[in-house]
Amino acid sequence: MQKWSTFAHRTIRAAVLIAFVIFIVQISRSDALIYYVAPRMALWVKSLAVGMYVLAMHQLYLAVRDIRSKEKTASIACSCSAHSHSHDQWKPSVIIMYGVLIIPLILAFSFPNAVLGSQMAAKKGLNFTPSGILVANNSGDAGPNLVPNDKLQLDAGPAFPFNDYTRPYAKRAADMYNQPLVLINDDLYIESLTSLDLYQDQFIGKKVQISGYVYRLDNMNKNQFALGRFSMRCCVADSVPLAILVETDNPEQWKNDMYIVALGTIEKRNFDGKGVLTIVAKTIDTQKEPTNPYVYQNAYFGS
Repeated sequence: MQKWSTFAHRTIRAAVLIAFVIFIVQISRSDALIYYVAPRMALWVKSLAVGMYVLAMHQLYLAVRDIRSKEKTASIACSCSAHSHSHDQWKPSVIIMYGVLIIPLILAFSFPNAVLGSQMAAKKGLNFTPSGILVANNSGDAGPNLVPNDKLQLDAGPAFPFNDYTRPYAKRAADMYNQPLVLINDDLYIESLTSLDLYQDQFIGKKVQISGYVYRLDNMNKNQFALGRFSMRCCVADSVPLAILVETDNPEQWKNDMYIVALGTIEKRNFDGKGVLTIVAKTIDTQKEPTNPYVYQNAYFGS
């Protein structure tokens, strides 16, 4: 009886591991892995699938070996005393452990791969002030609250104060300010929005173009919606919706989760007790969705 219990446990473990491998292979072949992890993590996830496959085959080998062996299961399954404890009992903790692994697998195979959208953005909360993340990450370091100790002065334009933490953002802000059109592209999406937020007053009146998904919150005015992307560091669990407020005369035309490009002038509005940059849109057009719906920190920014 104990032999068959051991066989069942090893078979379940192998089946769970194989299911994870199949899921990873499936989303990799359908190019849906980017919905779950950042591109730099993709190789690690695929390597994990290889490791899981090896472990699954090992569990199957042990299961077959145990059931075919004429020796007692207790003598070959564990080097410790069979009377002290057994790994093969169907304890509640063991059943819960299997459930914790199996339930997510069932959900993963049941629901289609999809981009995080407006509903998740509403739950997580839209981030209109990405510079706050920079302040929070460095508030305990040598530059508390990012108090500037130097500035970058343009020959014909405003100054951009900075310290050691914000130096690359000041340079990015100056580069954008010198352009007739502030263009927020995918390569520097996070860094550009952070720079705009750090130097809000300097960009008032500048023309800007940005593409992204339409998000809405209940406390927005009727002529407003948010336009942005989910930023991802490692995986979908740490994703954050970064956005900029947009004002237009016909907001109802642009439905939630539509991918659009907005061109307009930067203004400043008060939203939820904070001063946030707002695009007063001149033109809004639909655009083909990007291959990768998420944006990531640029590894070479500031180098």
